[in-house]
Amino acid sequence: MRSRSRLRAAAIVLAALGCASAAKHLFTAPTVVFRGVALESISPFGGRVRVNLLVHNPNPYSLSTSAMTYELFVRDTIAVARGTDTLHRTVGGHDSLMVALPLDVSLRGIAMAASSVVGYGMVPYRLVGDITANTPIGSRRIPFDQKGEFAPVKIR
Repeated sequence: MRSRSRLRAAAIVLAALGCASAAKHLFTAPTVVFRGVALESISPFGGRVRVNLLVHNPNPYSLSTSAMTYELFVRDTIAVARGTDTLHRTVGGHDSLMVALPLDVSLRGIAMAASSVVGYGMVPYRLVGDITANTPIGSRRIPFDQKGEFAPVKIR
């Protein structure tokens, strides 16, 4: 009896490992690339910017998003805005989608970005977050962490 129980346990473990291995081969995480920022509005209390991200799906099947969370930093460590987006979007297989995310920015954040422009001409940023994607093999959380610099925002 004990050897049968051990054999069943070993079979379950092997099956679970096989499924995990198969899932890695069936799903490739999408890439997320920062494509710019634009100032939409400004007030005495802060402002609203739109961050544009390009999401590329390398898989042969469509992916849909159910949630996105994100945080924007200036000079790598100064948090200036964060947000959550629950709009459902679909990215076709082997396709890309431009995603515009609204961010409310504090007045302090705008001042920090402005001081970077005055001293350096560019705004160094870091955008951190994750996308929850619904795939044929279940829901997957896809983290992203982008660093770079962008030119001063244009008022629209």
